[in-house]
Amino acid sequence: MAGGLHFSAFYAWEVIVLNWSGRIALVLLILAALAWFLWQIALRIRLVRLGRREPVRWDHPLERLLWMAGRVVVQICAVKDRPLTGVLHALIFWGFLFFTVATINHVGQAFTPGFSILGHNWFADAWFLGVDLAALLTLAGVLGLAVRRYLLRPAGITLPQPISRSPHSAIVLSLIAGLMITYLLNQAAEQLLNGAPPFAWMPVSTRLAPLFAGLSADALGVWNSLLWWSHLLMVLGFLVFIPGSKHLHLLSGPVNLFFRSREPIGTLQPIDFEKSEQFGAATLPHYPWKNISDFFSCIDCGRCQDVCPAFATGKALSPKVVMMSQRKYALTEAQRLLAGVEPSAPILGSALSDAEIWACTTCGACMEVCPVRNEHIPALVDLRRNRVMMESTFPQELQTAFRGLETNGNPWNAGSGSRMEWAEGLNVPVMAAAGEVDYLWFVGCAGAFDERARAVSRSLAAVLNHAGVRYGVLGLEEKCCGDPARRAGNEYLFQTMAMENIQILQQYQFKILLTSCPHGMHLFGEEYARLGARYEVVHHTTLIQQLLTEGRIRLNGESGQSVTWHDSCYLGRYHALYDAPRAVLARLNGAPPVEMAHSRAQSFCCGGGGARMFMEESEGTRINHHRIGEAAENGAAIVASGCPFCLAMLDDGIKEKGWTEKLLARDLAQLVAERLAD
Repeated sequence: MAGGLHFSAFYAWEVIVLNWSGRIALVLLILAALAWFLWQIALRIRLVRLGRREPVRWDHPLERLLWMAGRVVVQICAVKDRPLTGVLHALIFWGFLFFTVATINHVGQAFTPGFSILGHNWFADAWFLGVDLAALLTLAGVLGLAVRRYLLRPAGITLPQPISRSPHSAIVLSLIAGLMITYLLNQAAEQLLNGAPPFAWMPVSTRLAPLFAGLSADALGVWNSLLWWSHLLMVLGFLVFIPGSKHLHLLSGPVNLFFRSREPIGTLQPIDFEKSEQFGAATLPHYPWKNISDFFSCIDCGRCQDVCPAFATGKALSPKVVMMSQRKYALTEAQRLLAGVEPSAPILGSALSDAEIWACTTCGACMEVCPVRNEHIPALVDLRRNRVMMESTFPQELQTAFRGLETNGNPWNAGSGSRMEWAEGLNVPVMAAAGEVDYLWFVGCAGAFDERARAVSRSLAAVLNHAGVRYGVLGLEEKCCGDPARRAGNEYLFQTMAMENIQILQQYQFKILLTSCPHGMHLFGEEYARLGARYEVVHHTTLIQQLLTEGRIRLNGESGQSVTWHDSCYLGRYHALYDAPRAVLARLNGAPPVEMAHSRAQSFCCGGGGARMFMEESEGTRINHHRIGEAAENGAAIVASGCPFCLAMLDDGIKEKGWTEKLLARDLAQLVAERLAD
């Protein structure tokens, strides 16, 4: 036989206790474990199917499949951001791929001596060489992860308490280690019984064979039988344990990756108010099914928590807990939900608190780093929607913002007649008189009413006029794009404002919509499309770079000032616009900007997104203080940004920290306008 296969009669009938009663017991054990496993999986599938349907999840199936397979097989999802931990995880994952065949062989040999699902050939020898080595590497992975979890104890997996005190990880790591050890020792004992390895190349187990040297055939048989059954019982135990633990992600993770959103991070779907009676999520079936799948796919790895600005500054929110708590809620209420009975309690107040859902800035960092592509932001906003539209329960500070949006078309509740005061004395064309233009500049509420952002609007107007850009603004016709309302959960108010904006924009001829606010850029470019309006949208930082490249902007020399760039969440993480503003700053200063500790996709939020701009920050430390501290650490004289919310938060942080003498917050348009050649 290939690979020196020699199966003795003793091995075939005595070692594994293969009398008929033993075989029947084995079959019953396997069937019982499979039945429990499938019943638990079916329970979770039924819970997921309670959620609302989302047909867009099926588009581009081949691309989805290849993307999912690449991330799973190569383990990009685990290695990204945590290379050492990811490699340890990958060793265990790849070990399991090899051991799938080994486990089938393990069971098959109980009924057919010498059974090999791969046959007896060079490929089987090569595969089981891989299994032999994989067992050792998997043990290394288990040891490394155990050291990290129980000795190094990073905050991402140990906080917050008491949720992270679950013994699941210890059980799983022990089971995996036990599987590898019993397999290798079983193979070592088998080699002595048969006089040769069952497959040609098994270097690890061969070196363990001397552990059994000197034992009689009967003693070897007892050890081999004990190890064989121990290994099998651990396999079945693992099968029984998986559905009730976070390690369900072994199955649900790939599914979640396949059904990921292909839209920019944090993009929200509209509510059809004509067909819906429930707005937002009070309990599990109110969610889209993908959000429920997220709860069961959460790995409890803590990556989302590590990058959450709210958690980092002492707020109640942990994105990890949002997933874990709702998974627990789903299982606790499962029987009632599946029977169509109202749950014993809603999600808020039992699984989560109001403080948690209102702490979110919708920065998208959690979704960016999640290895299984969980969608935390839509879930949190759905909880806000229920609070706002079904229960009229929300932070008191939002009253002013909502009232202002309803009556004056802006969250500052400033008189709508003052919307164009920022442009006094400037040659700013209004669309009603401008005719057809290349760019319709949607100035935004901050750009019209916040004094700091008004200065940005005046600077951008100077830049556009200097470059001879054909543009126009809506003037007094302009209303808020609706971002604060939508992110705060007031979907009805958002859609009302959005439809009014769409009707106004339809009256005018323009090629591109220009925005100074990344939040407006995201809404017009992505979310208005769900309401039937599609626009080509450009942010002013991108347009300024284009004008510089084309030579339409002429600058006076180089400033020589040290500048650092703050990547706004909605500009950077949502739309990957990182290079344009840096290229402009390099032109202005003759050198690239100084980078902060957290930049580009790893940037740290200013604290103003998710309607937080209009709410008080009373828990922990202020997010903008944390961010401005990073800007001060790198020695820059100016922290530049391209978002009016960021500008306000950074400027407030500088003043509150008493750093006005050493640090200045400016928008990119201001820096360019100051250097325009006459």
